[in-house]
Amino acid sequence: MKSEILQKIIALNNQPSVLDNVNEFNELVNEFYQLQNEEERQFEIEKLDRLAAGENPESIERPVYPYLEEFKAVTNVFKERKKVELTQIKDQENANYKQKKVFIAALTDLIQNEENIGKAINRFKEIQEGWKEVGAVPREKRQSVQKEFSQLVDTFKYNIGIYKEIKDHDLNRNLSLKKELIEKLKGLLNLDKIKEIENQLHQLQDEWNSLGGTHQEEWEKIKDEYWNTVNAVYEKIRKFYDERKAEQAKNVELKKELIEKAKAINNKELEEHKHWQKASDQILELQEEWKKLGFGPRDENESIWQEFRTVCNEFFAKKKVFYGERNDQFSEVKAQKESLIKEASELKDSTDWKGTTQKILNLQKRWKDLGSAGPKFENQLWKKFREPIDFFFTTKDSHFKEQDNANKENLEKKRALIEQIKSYNSETGEVQKIIADLKKFAEDFAAIGNVPFEDKDAVYKDYKSALDDKYASLKMDKEEKEKVLFQSKIDSIMTSGNKEKLLDQETSSIRQKIDALNKEVLKYENNLSFFSNADEKNPLFKSVLDNIKRNKDEIDRLKTRLKFLRQAAK
Repeated sequence: MKSEILQKIIALNNQPSVLDNVNEFNELVNEFYQLQNEEERQFEIEKLDRLAAGENPESIERPVYPYLEEFKAVTNVFKERKKVELTQIKDQENANYKQKKVFIAALTDLIQNEENIGKAINRFKEIQEGWKEVGAVPREKRQSVQKEFSQLVDTFKYNIGIYKEIKDHDLNRNLSLKKELIEKLKGLLNLDKIKEIENQLHQLQDEWNSLGGTHQEEWEKIKDEYWNTVNAVYEKIRKFYDERKAEQAKNVELKKELIEKAKAINNKELEEHKHWQKASDQILELQEEWKKLGFGPRDENESIWQEFRTVCNEFFAKKKVFYGERNDQFSEVKAQKESLIKEASELKDSTDWKGTTQKILNLQKRWKDLGSAGPKFENQLWKKFREPIDFFFTTKDSHFKEQDNANKENLEKKRALIEQIKSYNSETGEVQKIIADLKKFAEDFAAIGNVPFEDKDAVYKDYKSALDDKYASLKMDKEEKEKVLFQSKIDSIMTSGNKEKLLDQETSSIRQKIDALNKEVLKYENNLSFFSNADEKNPLFKSVLDNIKRNKDEIDRLKTRLKFLRQAAK
């Protein structure tokens, strides 16, 4: 596809004039850069994947993009030819303007000084023919110079009484032709392509000047209609260029806003992979928004693009440094986790169930405290770490399962206690007395001892359900009741035969909730940047602040629960 675009641009360069093909050239350039930008984006994605896979950043070389250098060369040829042709046109238009001023001066002199009608008519025809042969003049001077010449033509025709020598049917014919020409001028107001309007306007004005006169009684009216229409067309042209300038100026302002957003992202202190990933997505979104915006003024377009590109390049350079340092940290964590795997392997055959269980729990805590060893090694290391631990706990479970047959009497005692709990009236009486009784039930349940392995989950579930129902019926305020219910939950866990696992699961669940709430707080705090100048009464601004406070209060509540869990675990 790139090669086809390149060949098309080369073909445009071989045309006699490049100005006729500017729109096609711009479309080809935009199409090429869309392909180029996509290749660069794909490379960045591939580079991130390779970095994430642990590959050395220095070994990742930037690809050599096919046709890019040749594309730059041929586009520069086109631009240089365009610049030369525009300069030539401008010079020629200025020369044409000077030549037309010469004809205006000659016509003025003819009107003021020539008394011989025959000579005047011949000289007038020479001036008129010479005027037609002169090409276009600068756009900003075209209307005034054309108007000046037309008014002189009108003055000449009326001054020398040429209409006396024209037959009446010629006068009528000229009137009809002028009316048709005015309708054509009005038709220009319905066209959209401004270049076409300008070209036809120039031709129609020359045609108007070449037409003969008409009846005196019709002249003033048709002349006013002609000039009103011409002025309306010129106003349409002026409005188009003013609107285009305004649109281009707006595009520049929008692009400057994107630059400021990119700078704000680039200036953030990013310390974690998830933050870098989020920032990368934001930069890529800004780049997509940039592509959708139109061009700005020619003198600003390139400089503002270079500024935006520089900010983006700086961001990705900093990102490369971060992931290089991050890989070094992963290597250190990997070595420490391999040491923990060795310690776990040495404990797997131990029969000191309680002591070894605590040691393994400590190993698991140390493992978590170390953090990740990186996406390349973390899962592999975790599997190796879990193998001796799972072996120990499987052996331990098998050992205690053999003791379950001796625990059937305890099962009957616990079932009897569950029935006592179910029949206990917790809806009337002093709340503190009820709580004390419920705690006594929990202590009695724990004191009974183990039950057969296959029944422990079911009997514990019945016990917990019965106790939870009694706590739920307590008549207390919401906050205090929540604390009591959670303490009850901890008490229930501590009386289970699997309290270590249940404590770990509850702790993990609360931490996940805290992490999710922290992400919400971060999102809302990022949104605050959009309200830098907002009043605190602004409903959206207030809503964001309320959400932040509500989430932080919930985080504090969950942290308190974690504290209770840690105390219970000790």
